[in-house]
Amino acid sequence: MQNWAPCVLAQEAIKSKPTIPGSIGGFGINDLNHSLADSVLVVYNPDFTDSESLARYYAVKRGIPSEQVIGLPCSDEEEISRQDYDRTLAQPLRKILTERSWWRILTLETGEKIVTTNKIRYIVLLRGIPLKIRNTTNYNDDHPNIADPLGRTNQKAVDSELATLGYFRHQISGPLNNPFFRSFTAITDFDPRLMLVGRLDAPTAADVHRVIDDSFAAEHSGLWGWTYIDTRGTQDPAYRLGDTWLLDIADRSFWMGYPAIVDRKPALFPLGYPMTNSIFYFGWYSEQPAGVFLDPKFRFQPGAVAVHIHSFSAATVRQSGKNWAGPLIEHGAAATIGNVYEPYLQLTPMLNVFHDHFINGMTFAESAYASLAAISWMATIVGDPLYRPFGHDLNPSKSQLPWQHIRDLIIKDRGNLSMLVSELNELARSFPIALEVAGLLQMRANQNDAALQSFELAAKEARTRTDRFRSILNEADLLQRLHKQQQLSALIKKAARLFPDTVSQQILNSYLIP
Repeated sequence: MQNWAPCVLAQEAIKSKPTIPGSIGGFGINDLNHSLADSVLVVYNPDFTDSESLARYYAVKRGIPSEQVIGLPCSDEEEISRQDYDRTLAQPLRKILTERSWWRILTLETGEKIVTTNKIRYIVLLRGIPLKIRNTTNYNDDHPNIADPLGRTNQKAVDSELATLGYFRHQISGPLNNPFFRSFTAITDFDPRLMLVGRLDAPTAADVHRVIDDSFAAEHSGLWGWTYIDTRGTQDPAYRLGDTWLLDIADRSFWMGYPAIVDRKPALFPLGYPMTNSIFYFGWYSEQPAGVFLDPKFRFQPGAVAVHIHSFSAATVRQSGKNWAGPLIEHGAAATIGNVYEPYLQLTPMLNVFHDHFINGMTFAESAYASLAAISWMATIVGDPLYRPFGHDLNPSKSQLPWQHIRDLIIKDRGNLSMLVSELNELARSFPIALEVAGLLQMRANQNDAALQSFELAAKEARTRTDRFRSILNEADLLQRLHKQQQLSALIKKAARLFPDTVSQQILNSYLIP
């Protein structure tokens, strides 16, 4: 991930506060599905195995009219030329949108075309539709800016380029400022030129099928569990921005009642780390999956959202175990955002903006596009664009109810830490993880001695090996940060007897390294 130049938009995004979007409040999920179904166009590749069947399955699940499911014969490769993009995707889609009167266009005397109304606000690309457009030279009316790193290339994500179909741009080199950036307006009420484009794509058709089912289920029961944040721990001013986004997410997540666990070490959460009940994962910076993601048994909670910042995190989505988008979906995530080529750090998705919009009830696509300072660029949105597990009435399962209790307590008592900790301790009689949450809250308030006691009690009362191990690691992390080496050594020695396997020993001993 290269850094380019200071970006005012990126800096402003850090300062934003969680805001409840009034424009979509009050919808039940069935109302939402019904209200959005007519605004969705589903596109598949009839020459790619399972593409059509997945498209029709998704359309039935979402109640999308069958006439809004279309097949466009195109390349079965993930990367295509600009000429193929124009011939097989952009031009046919514009023709269909016009012929079926899904959008209306006003042609000015200058020849400029203006989209005045547009029924289609979401485009869903199914597995089999190409992912990215390679660079081309001598394109009609294109004027690359060789002196500008952003303006010299016309490599693009198919999703991001299709989002700008209604702008009728001839300039293909460089990005387009995103008018939807940080917007809390529903896309159905926004500029009709812009369409939000995402893809249901993954290493296998079975993965796509599971993503559809998990997204739909999570919209009814909600997402309940931990938010895991993996910072880079960098002191380089050019790259500190990424860590700032991630730490902001941790703050917002707690503020909204969804506790976060933060790893501040340069490496990723290690192999064997007890990343259980994971509903969110945000991290960086490794080119390929590492640490806990090398464990084939590791699974996110159904419906989870997972994003890893890297320049080429979505250079491929279909190849198993390569880059990040595909592997995150393989490990059970329902949604991710990635880059198909080098976007530069300031133009990669601003994850704190995404998280703020998503957790406040906007759709996955609205949240993702609101996080992008530029479109017609490198981002691909992988998952159901309509996915919306927050911001409406939910029906959590019995196993999820304690997490709902934790959320409700945090929201109710977030201005009174002592009251909140007291009530979490009471909840811990039936749900011991509440003690771990109490410790994390105390640690954030710099009540470190109290936090250490909470983590110690959480480990003692834990009902599973993984919960016990994670509480011990939380305690070890705090002791290391406080430079309490003697207490840390004693803790590691004691824990080593409880967790004698090689992988656990490696994780424990890592805390003894300065």
